[in-house]
Amino acid sequence: VRRLGRGASSDALQGRPGGGDGALVLKVATDPAHNDHLVAEGDALGRLRHPNIGIHRRTLQVAGRTALLLEYAGDTTLAQEIRREGRLPLPMLQRYGEELIDAVRHLEDRGVTHRDIKPDNIGIARASNGRLLAVLFDFSLSRTPPENLTAGTQHYLDPVLAERPRRVWDLYAERFALAVTLYEMAVGVLPRWGDGHSLPAMLQAGAEVTLDADVFAPAVRGPLVDFFAKALRRDYSQRFDNAEDMLRAWRRAFEQAATVHPAQPSG
Repeated sequence: VRRLGRGASSDALQGRPGGGDGALVLKVATDPAHNDHLVAEGDALGRLRHPNIGIHRRTLQVAGRTALLLEYAGDTTLAQEIRREGRLPLPMLQRYGEELIDAVRHLEDRGVTHRDIKPDNIGIARASNGRLLAVLFDFSLSRTPPENLTAGTQHYLDPVLAERPRRVWDLYAERFALAVTLYEMAVGVLPRWGDGHSLPAMLQAGAEVTLDADVFAPAVRGPLVDFFAKALRRDYSQRFDNAEDMLRAWRRAFEQAATVHPAQPSG
């Protein structure tokens, strides 16, 4: 139907099932030299079954190039929503946040990494019941060796990876990228470090993130400040130890808000 875009190793094309409704994506290697990358991505996706992770239908060959047939992740991305609307309304922040953290929990359970979590790689899809949901896609970096500390997108990279004792990428870095994404959803902009112009890796030791707490909705301000202060801590050992703990803390923040500020009865 149309070209969706080109990445480092593949073209993404939107198509229609033969004789059917809906939309699919054909992700095709730009060159046979990239076939192995697509095979690895298909293998990773084949191990995942989660409503908030893009669905891999099958891996096939097209004119000597490996291609992935994927279900369409929506007409818009989370990045486009944030650019258009700024911070998300509180109900959507709560729901999309819970969906994304649970998706990363599933990745951890299945031993699959993403390595490039960011709003541009999260689609906003419409389920069969009409409900909008966040869908994590583009697992093209999932097989990147852990010794590679620079793969991914700059503002979402853990700033202290090089300070780790073993100097390798780890799941704390995956959850850091997730936390930056959640913060963008809550505030509408990236977190600030120091003067707001320097990358966190360039700041002096001990410099922590500056949270725009006044932008948080009053009902969740205190709990979200605590959540992001922990999730974005410079010392990775003081962050959440796994996505399950992160999910519990996210849910607790909104449960606490509902208790303190109960919904008003309608009509």
